[in-house]
Formats: sequence, structure tokens, C-alpha cells
Amino acid sequence: MSRFFATAILLCALLAGSALAQKAVPIKTLPFSAARKAGNTLYVSGQVPRTADGKDIKASVDAEARQVMDNIGRILKANGYSFDDVVFANVYLKDIEDYHEMNKAYASYFDKKFPARACVGGNQIVFDFRVEISCIAYKEEK
Repeated sequence: MSRFFATAILLCALLAGSALAQKAVPIKTLPFSAARKAGNTLYVSGQVPRTADGKDIKASVDAEARQVMDNIGRILKANGYSFDDVVFANVYLKDIEDYHEMNKAYASYFDKKFPARACVGGNQIVFDFRVEISCIAYKEEK
């Protein structure tokens, strides 16, 4: 019987730890940068569908993907880049069945060439979002 209680307590502790890991905190307090520049290359951290004022967007996969891409666009612009400069992207989907809906929104942000890209599904994304995207942008020196 004591083994059952010990197992139950351990399970509760693990679940509580998971809940604490998902606690909303200000993005600026987390141990990563939104983007880092190395030479002419800009590395943009994974973006989730949270607005600049902290509102989570979860209406649909399309809405999530568009908010993520808007976030990426804002970071690119703040660093002197545009979507035309993006050379690689990583797309993470909670469910790979959302691929086509995400892809339609994603594609609408590129005018010229599409970047190289990886897309994986079946991921547990922070705060129970369905879409997260990171990217790398590059600009030739002028």
C-alpha cells in the first residue's frame, strides 16, 4: 500500500512540475534572445502565437501561423531584415494534420523565393500552442 502512495505522490509531483513549466511568464525574463546576429546572419528563436502585448492567439491553426509569422516579421524588421532574407525555417506542429492549413498561411508571407525548410509534427509545444516557427535570415554586405 505504501508503494502505491509513493507512486501516487511521485506522479503528482511530476504533473505539478509540468504545470509549473507551463506557467506564463514575461518573455523578456526567459533565458533566450528573440534573435541573435552573427555576421550577416540573423538567427530568430522559435516564435509562438503570442502578441506583443502578451495575448495568446488560439482561434485556429491559420490564426496561430499568421501570428507567429507576424512576430517573425517584426523581429526581422527590427534587425534590418525582411522575409526575402529568410534562408531557412523550422516549423513545429502539434499535429502534422495541420500541415496544409499552416502552409497556406506561411506561404503568404513570402514574395520572392521560399526558404529551405523543415517541418515536424507530433510535438508538444509550450503553452499548448499548435504552431512554432524559428528561422535564419542572411543578407549580403552592401
